[in-house]
Amino acid sequence: MSETEELAVEAPAIWRVKKMPDGDIYGPVDEATLKEWAGAAQISPEDLIDTSDENWHAAPEYAFLEMVWVIKLPGDELYGPTSIGTLREFIAENLISDKSIATNVVTTQSLPIGALFAALDFEKKRAARRAAPERNKSTVMIAVDMAKDQRIRQLEEDLRNLRREHEALLHRYRQLTLEMQAVPKIVQQSARPRR
Repeated sequence: MSETEELAVEAPAIWRVKKMPDGDIYGPVDEATLKEWAGAAQISPEDLIDTSDENWHAAPEYAFLEMVWVIKLPGDELYGPTSIGTLREFIAENLISDKSIATNVVTTQSLPIGALFAALDFEKKRAARRAAPERNKSTVMIAVDMAKDQRIRQLEEDLRNLRREHEALLHRYRQLTLEMQAVPKIVQQSARPRR
C-alpha cells in the first residue's frame, strides 16, 4: 500500500502509536487526541498507528490525521508527508522558512509555506465569521428554527403521500376510462337484430 492511500477505518474507540525507530508505544488514546498529536508535530511520517498490535500502518495513511504535506529540508532531504502543525514547528525551529515550498501529496499542489499558512488562517477566520450568527442565536430562535425544519419535513412527507394517492387515483381513472370505452361496443353488439 502506498503512503498516499487511505485506509478505511470505522472510528475505533482507541488508538496506539508506535514511535519509530525505537518502537516505544503510546496510548491508548481517542481519535481526537491522536489528531491533536499529529497537529502538534508529535507524530512523524515513520510512526505506526493501530488499534491493536496486529495491523500497524504508517501514520500518513490515516486521512483524519491530515498528514499530507512534504517539505524539502536543508541538504535537499525530503520530509513527510506530515501535518501543518509540523510545518509550523519547523518554521519556529528555523529548519525551514516561509518561502520553503510544501507539496500536498493528495492534490500534488505546491506552494510556499507562508502562502499556505495565510490561506489556512484566512479560511479559519472566514469559517468563524460564518459560524458567528449561529452562536448569537437565542435558545428560542434555535427552537423556532428547529420547529420550522420539522414542519417542512412533515409537509414534504405529506406532499409525497398526496402524490402517491394522486397517482393511484389517476391509474384508477385510466382503468375506468378503458372500461367505459369497451361498454359501447358491447351495447352495440347486443342491440343488433338477430337473424
